[in-house]
Amino acid sequence: MLTCTKCKEHKPATIEYFPPHNKKKNGLDSWCRSCRSTYRSSINRGSFRDSISDEDLINLKATTNECVICGSAGPLVVDHCHKTNKVRGILCNHCNLALGHFKDDTDLLEYARIYLLSFNDNEEAERYLNNG
Repeated sequence: MLTCTKCKEHKPATIEYFPPHNKKKNGLDSWCRSCRSTYRSSINRGSFRDSISDEDLINLKATTNECVICGSAGPLVVDHCHKTNKVRGILCNHCNLALGHFKDDTDLLEYARIYLLSFNDNEEAERYLNNG
């Protein structure tokens, strides 16, 4: 038997009741599957937990139903600045990962835009590349 450190219930020490955890001697998480699931599906604050209140985060999630960059309604995540840890908004996973891959660097994003425009055969690309 194993006691969940979150709900304090005694449950069988099996993978059915406790998720795997590779840093524990017994190989099982200290929270039961039910507690871990509830925690992950709640407002999961991540590394920005000190930069936004629970109420503000709940409100942000409740009032945003699409990615603010591409408009996708597909799984949305909370975006935050990696330098300040301040929450910026709600994005789809693709846009959030893209910003992360570009290290939140606006210059890199602009260079990527120029690169993509240089391979487009359209008037916008010509105007942009010729007028900077």
